[in-house]
Amino acid sequence: MEYFFASAEQIPLSMQLKAFGSSHLIWLAVIAVFIVFLSLFYTNLRPYQKRQFKKTFALFIIFFELLRQIIYLVLNRYELGLLPLHLCGLTEFLILYHAYSKNKIIKESLYAMGLIGAVMALTFADWLIYPLWHFQSIHSFVMHGLLLGYVVMLLWSKELKPNYKHLPSVFGLFFIICFGLFFFNKQYDTNFFFLNYPSPGSPLVLFEQWVGNPAYIALVVVLLLIVWALMYLPWTMNKQRRTQQ
Repeated sequence: MEYFFASAEQIPLSMQLKAFGSSHLIWLAVIAVFIVFLSLFYTNLRPYQKRQFKKTFALFIIFFELLRQIIYLVLNRYELGLLPLHLCGLTEFLILYHAYSKNKIIKESLYAMGLIGAVMALTFADWLIYPLWHFQSIHSFVMHGLLLGYVVMLLWSKELKPNYKHLPSVFGLFFIICFGLFFFNKQYDTNFFFLNYPSPGSPLVLFEQWVGNPAYIALVVVLLLIVWALMYLPWTMNKQRRTQQ
């Protein structure tokens, strides 16, 4: 526990986690089990219980993020890059908004963007520079597990039924967000949405090597469209099959 709140510079290389090493895989397995039990629990709740559970779940996510912000302020190590303006950070607020509203675009955004962000973050975790028993390591695994769990429990309970017709609105919403963050990143040397440079260890690094920076962002958009096609194809085919019956 000596390095529980240590900065990245203070942590020996020997204590850093390995991508897809035993600790990483165990975390992923624990998160998967948690999501299954969460989804089963949520599905069996009554409608009014589901509404209350979503609100409580969303508030806990915000509290957990607020805790991180406060801790780094107390440690006097706060920086702009800690603001919750990455995709997963914005998903925290999308979840809060969804829990208290019935906005279709926000709900669609959770599947179209939030799900992708959480899965990518857990798969290509950029916090592995911290040891297993480090606040940031634990917070990151738990937080992304909560984000993924919220979306999956909605899918599992059939409360969220993806509809590709909402994708133009989702794309427009995040285009405006990314447009603003691109210039914010340039002005304050941050890297929200990885618009300044790719996340180390992610496929975005290859994109940058192939076409350079910032041209790799165009490849990210192309990849997103391909992923959306794969994500929405089963739902579209299932809807067509039900229509024909």
